[in-house]
Amino acid sequence: MSTDLSACLSGDEILALKFAAHRQLSRWASKPSLSAHQHAQRAALKRAVHVLQDKALARGCKLRADNEGDG
Repeated sequence: MSTDLSACLSGDEILALKFAAHRQLSRWASKPSLSAHQHAQRAALKRAVHVLQDKALARGCKLRADNEGDG
């Protein structure tokens, strides 16, 4: 990864992330039980999908590192 603290995602990359997230959520939905770690990751993934659904991101977005809480 570069040392640049920001990166851009295209609309197609956002669609790919949504597809992959929905696929993983579907896998977890069919699993009879999840570990505590998987539950936490599932919750985080659901929040991420919710953010990615925002129509303002349809053409892409710029990401930046959140440095709050760092040293």
